[in-house]
Amino acid sequence: MFKRNTLLMFLTLGLIALMIITVGCGAKAPAPAPAPAPAPASSPEPAKEEKPAWPQKEVEIVYHSKAGSGGDIFLRAMGKAVEPALGKAFVVNNMPGAAGATAWNYVAKAKPDGHTILGISSTLITAPLINKMPVNFMSFEPVAMMFIDPMVIFVPADSPFKTLADIVDAAKKNPGKQKWAGGTPGELGVVAGRELMKAAGFKVALVPFEGGGDAAVSVLGGHLDAGIGEYAEIASSVEAGKLRIIVAFNKMPTNQEIPTVAEEGYPDVDVRKLRGVVATKGTPPEVIDALVKVMKTAYDDPSFRKYFESNNLIPEFAAKEDFLKVMELQHEQIKASLEN
Repeated sequence: MFKRNTLLMFLTLGLIALMIITVGCGAKAPAPAPAPAPAPASSPEPAKEEKPAWPQKEVEIVYHSKAGSGGDIFLRAMGKAVEPALGKAFVVNNMPGAAGATAWNYVAKAKPDGHTILGISSTLITAPLINKMPVNFMSFEPVAMMFIDPMVIFVPADSPFKTLADIVDAAKKNPGKQKWAGGTPGELGVVAGRELMKAAGFKVALVPFEGGGDAAVSVLGGHLDAGIGEYAEIASSVEAGKLRIIVAFNKMPTNQEIPTVAEEGYPDVDVRKLRGVVATKGTPPEVIDALVKVMKTAYDDPSFRKYFESNNLIPEFAAKEDFLKVMELQHEQIKASLEN
């Protein structure tokens, strides 16, 4: 009996052992831990968008007066000087009309990218004050003032008036009889004439013209007694002996012998006609800076230097904020003059 029980016990134990081995061999091994996912490749930083260089095409510079005016002559001479530095054509577009507003509105509404700019004189300051225009010098980005353009009073070469005193005395004796060319309506020449009449106590009729060239032709033809304008507009006629300058509002660098209005007894008549360039409001600062640099290079061009020296232009460079201050001061001066 004992042996039988012992045998059964061993058989049972063997069976249990066999089951354990079988289960152990059939069990799945634990799955290996997943390999860590590779770190995503770092995406490259987006390339910084480079702003296109200026200019991308020809630059159009608009002016408010006709071809042959002092400003037109100035801009065409400047264009020849700046084109090499610009690398593109510099095209003058004359837009006379509406006392300057036609040109000014065109540029004020242009795309502000520096490819359409405005050549200006003091007319941009005077005309809006005289004619109550909504557009004025504050409607644009100041780029650079380059010159003061001496204004003069001129007469036909055979005129009996040799001096300022001669023409003033004659005007006092015959009030309103004389007629003078006064430039574009609202132009600084009109202001200059009014200021001189006020200071010297005489009266003449100031006849407006859309361009200085037309004014000079009328004086040459004997239709008017005298004219007020820039030297550049009449230089060829003066050199040809057809017109004669009797007085200047500013001392001319190469014609020192011509007396000024101040030297003739009217020091309070202060007239300074500026020449410069402005751009459409909102033009990027880097484009304005590029424009300033291009304008400055004109001074170093031999042909442009010959032009401005022969035309008695007075170099007076002022860029951006400094140019704005000049225009603000002239605005206040002319406003006060017109109110008195």
